[in-house]
Amino acid sequence: MLLFSGLSFLFLACVSPAQVARTESILREQLRLQPDSFQANHALGEFYIRQHNLKAAIPYLEKARQMDPAQYDNAYDLALAYLETGMTAQSRAVIIALVAKKDGAELHNLLGDVEEREGHVDAAAQQYEAAARMDPTEKNLFDLGSDLLRHRGFEPALKVFMFGAGRYPRSARLRVGLGISHYSLGQYDDAVATLCQAVDLDPKDTKAIDFLGKVYDVSPQFADEVTKRLAHFVQIYPDNAAANYYYALSLRKRAVEPGSNELQRGAEFHLLRAVKLDPGYADAHFELGLFYEDEKQDAKAIQEYQLAVKLRPELSKAHYHLGRLYQKNGHPARAQKELETFEALKTK
Repeated sequence: MLLFSGLSFLFLACVSPAQVARTESILREQLRLQPDSFQANHALGEFYIRQHNLKAAIPYLEKARQMDPAQYDNAYDLALAYLETGMTAQSRAVIIALVAKKDGAELHNLLGDVEEREGHVDAAAQQYEAAARMDPTEKNLFDLGSDLLRHRGFEPALKVFMFGAGRYPRSARLRVGLGISHYSLGQYDDAVATLCQAVDLDPKDTKAIDFLGKVYDVSPQFADEVTKRLAHFVQIYPDNAAANYYYALSLRKRAVEPGSNELQRGAEFHLLRAVKLDPGYADAHFELGLFYEDEKQDAKAIQEYQLAVKLRPELSKAHYHLGRLYQKNGHPARAQKELETFEALKTK
């Protein structure tokens, strides 16, 4: 995550629009009175950064840098604003100038972001590694490990995240990275166990729970543990469609035989809630189709499969199940069309 130096974005939550407008007016008036003041230009630039208006901030940060090129925070924020607005060449130039005067880990980390944005994979990795070696903070280790994962360096990523998790045992996001590394190497039990630890460290971490939900069925040994954590997440975020969907999947996995048992009813409830919260959730509609097909409720199953393929035409398995049910219910032409679509998608 990219951070501007010394700025608290909580500022935005603490003031009213009228106060924001008044602050802008005061800062602009100060600049009008002192157009060649470093502080006046810097303050207005920082104000626009707090408003997430980076394009408006850049001219004032540029002018402040012309007046005092050695001022680190202003130059760093200018480099980051350049990067976030796609001006990577300008960002690189500012960072290199800063490195020449004050070499530091956060500059190498930021340069890694520039290299990554420009598609220079090896150069980005070198910069992230330099940052992590100079200062093995949680952020620097996470960024290095994430970069390795992004480019399929699974084994070195595992080493980085193992080191990071040992150094920062309370870091949920390093545990998530470690879990994904285990999963990418086919170490499924370790992956699920580690992701469960990440959820325990921060039950509100949506990335942890999202990945745990996606791999809920790869480790039967931890199935009950996963279900428990997904249930807790649904309690925390009852209006999160993905939370309801993944919890429903875990319940479906535990309900071995279809029928009107408590687990199946719970799964249906949460799947229905997921599609109510997000009507465009194709996977949830497909899973509802499977549920109703298991329950011998063909009309409902067909309706859900139809919604799934409408929302995501490339969802081949939905076309397959829809074709089977059309065939079963006396619609051979429709069945043939869906099964032909399924076969065509398979070959892509």
